Amino acid sequence: MSNSKKEAKEKSLFVNYRLAEAYIPIQIYGETFDPRTALMYGTLFPDLYRPYSIRPKA
Repeated sequence: MSNSKKEAKEKSLFVNYRLAEAYIPIQIYGETFDPRTALMYGTLFPDLYRPYSIRPKA
């Protein structure tokens, strides 16, 4: 490694830091929609289905 690269690395703010670490908890899948219903609702999982309420026209 050349001196200029070594100096740049030493001056870097992130030399000894991890920039990101993902954490994904274990998920337990419950009931699911059948494929046709899932396509209509936009989700496979009934717990995630939240239709928009119909608002009266102004």
